[in-house]
Amino acid sequence: MTHKATRDVVLRVMPLLERLAVRSIDRARLLQYLSARAGADWGALEVVADEEAAEPALGATARVLTFRDRESGVEHPIRYPASLDDALEPLVLEEYKRLATDRPLSLMAEPLFRHFFAAGFCDRCRWRGAEHDQVHRECRFAGRPVNFEPEE
Repeated sequence: MTHKATRDVVLRVMPLLERLAVRSIDRARLLQYLSARAGADWGALEVVADEEAAEPALGATARVLTFRDRESGVEHPIRYPASLDDALEPLVLEEYKRLATDRPLSLMAEPLFRHFFAAGFCDRCRWRGAEHDQVHRECRFAGRPVNFEPEE
């Protein structure tokens, strides 16, 4: 059952990972990092070190965070993904946790949605403005522009 649950989480978060990272190695680093960060937020892991390595690794920066499993005590050094902008990290982490837990009736945070879709969709959509809030909520619920209609 653990394998199925893990596979389901990866399938749910894959669109997020693909928006942030093009290469497989970058998506793998991002998934590993977000999973560890979420595990720390949920109390299964704790961050015990945040250091700089001598050099960056493929798909990662030089920053290395060490996570300790609270139950077993095993430590896991994880590189900070190069594809994750520091300024977006809190929003991306919250979106990861939203998708990983598969909460019913939840929405992507508006700032993250705008980051991904404003220029290509939202700013050119006929449903702009507060009077179309329900249309915006449907898009944020889907995690992509499902109601996009170009302004004429």
